[in-house]
Amino acid sequence: MASILQSINDPSDLRRLDLAQLEQLAGEVRELIIRVVSHNRGHLASNLGVVELTLALHYCYDFLSDRLIWDCGHQAYAHKIVTGRRERFATLRQKDGVSGFADRKESPYDAFTFGHTATSISSALGLACADATSGKERRVVAVIGDGAMASGMAFEALNHAGALGRDLLVVLNDNKMSISNSVGAIARYLGRLRATKPYTDARHELHDLVARMPRLGGKVEGVLDKVAEGVTTALSPGGLFVELGFHYYGPVNGHDMRNLVDAFRHMKRIRGPLLLHVLTEKGHGFEPASKDPTKYHSSRRFDVSNGAVCGEEPSAGHSYSSVVGEALCQLAKDDARIVAITAAMPDGTGLTEFSKSYPGRFYDVGICEQHATGFASGLCAGGMRPVFAVYSTFLQRAFDQVHHDVALQEAPVVFCVDRAGLVGSDGPTHHGLYDITYCRAMPGMVVMAPKDAPELRRMLRMALAGDTPVLIRYPRENVPDGQAQAEAAEFKLGQAEVCRRGPDGAIIALGAMVSRALDAARMLKEGRGLDVTVVNARFARPLDAATIAQVVREHPAVLTAEDHSVAGGFGSAVLESLSAQGIGADHVRLAGVPLEFITHATREEQLQSLRLDAPGLAARLLALIEERRA
Repeated sequence: MASILQSINDPSDLRRLDLAQLEQLAGEVRELIIRVVSHNRGHLASNLGVVELTLALHYCYDFLSDRLIWDCGHQAYAHKIVTGRRERFATLRQKDGVSGFADRKESPYDAFTFGHTATSISSALGLACADATSGKERRVVAVIGDGAMASGMAFEALNHAGALGRDLLVVLNDNKMSISNSVGAIARYLGRLRATKPYTDARHELHDLVARMPRLGGKVEGVLDKVAEGVTTALSPGGLFVELGFHYYGPVNGHDMRNLVDAFRHMKRIRGPLLLHVLTEKGHGFEPASKDPTKYHSSRRFDVSNGAVCGEEPSAGHSYSSVVGEALCQLAKDDARIVAITAAMPDGTGLTEFSKSYPGRFYDVGICEQHATGFASGLCAGGMRPVFAVYSTFLQRAFDQVHHDVALQEAPVVFCVDRAGLVGSDGPTHHGLYDITYCRAMPGMVVMAPKDAPELRRMLRMALAGDTPVLIRYPRENVPDGQAQAEAAEFKLGQAEVCRRGPDGAIIALGAMVSRALDAARMLKEGRGLDVTVVNARFARPLDAATIAQVVREHPAVLTAEDHSVAGGFGSAVLESLSAQGIGADHVRLAGVPLEFITHATREEQLQSLRLDAPGLAARLLALIEERRA
């Protein structure tokens, strides 16, 4: 059978196909996604679930004039393939290749660069309102998952959209999951909707009836409007959305091309806020992913023939995330006050075992980081010791709650901040580069970063034994074998560690940079005969001001090193401390992430390009030493 996909260079090519050809195309797109992700890694299950939905959307709309907004963006692979990026798709998530998320710099078909969830309806509504103001006639479509639909931002947007009444189509991609299974009352409500038969808006049907009765138009249609409102609300299985001002349609089988095309053609004839409920299956068309969609959400490399994970990568059991999960389980044995919170990511943050061992002390709040933070504050007020394990990039969504509901209340919430620093191929939407900046600016907040797994375990114990809010940040890296269960020496709050001493220069490093600083020091010794001091700062707040001041005074060249933005980060804190003590800092330089968006590549490639790997730090310090000697 001849390939159809090879002839699809643009969505206009797709619109020349018949439905049977569309179904063949869906299979070819799915095969390409599986093949590329099996090699490059990426978001597999979510993308396999929306292939038919994507093709049906592009078949019925022209998104060069209309607008398509993908929520989060890790369901946009099929969209990328049919919008001119098929030939480059093999570069997915690689350096200088195709992004793993929607990226407005890649294509005019990507209206926004999205990597965080629950944002699509707000952005789409903004476009719809701009169109109404400027007189543009086009359709705006937002695709959002059922897990994201429970987020506060999504409901804020639904509330506003329903009140404004603008032309807007929200496609609810319901696959019963976010990354793990969806939780909460909204998930139960959508579960009841899945069990209902397909529904067509009562108001639309009544208006069709009136149209066939020309003598009864006008006033009768106005009366029927009132009747329809009551009938729709009372009988619609989507009554919640109807109450918010939307016409609800569905549920529709998201893998039935004819039903999808019919539904979208119907949507185009209706004005106002619309919600189409589409039922899809994560991992559809690839049995291993459909059986275990969580495992294949962000997939490692695998064998296409059977889905078996390739064995060349280190075990995920040695990740910093798993160290936190194991340590938390051990600490919870002796302290019944310890509870754990996740925002829809128990697996990614290492809390799966805790959820099984202590189900009554585990809370998955869904994709609701703001609520999770305020909820943690309430738990503290009730005498509990909550640990909120969250990716750094997602904690940003709760900035005000960290300030108002935790720091201001002096609530001893422990934030275990995963994926701190550069995260590799997920790219700029997922780097954790700002947590130090905003958290060290909050009174009472402690900010820690361990150099290794034993230090991470010690910091977690210290945080839970204290009475102040704490942020512990750690990278997206694996720990060396044998470290996970090792014990670190005792240290006090705000106490740094001098790892090695030398008179020629110094690197004051934080967290993941400590091991690289030590390697850099060895390189300078072996290659240049220079003896360099390396300090493990441990804390960005409070700083060990005395140790740092001594190191700065005693060395002719000093480099701070952090896996974080230099703007307001650890290095800035060091300079502020030196200034407060009246210590000159002409010989101090900051090594960190510049104030720019860092594109996707492997984490090591990113560190290398920014000169934050061991050779880069060595080169930076050597240049500074030579500059000071000149």
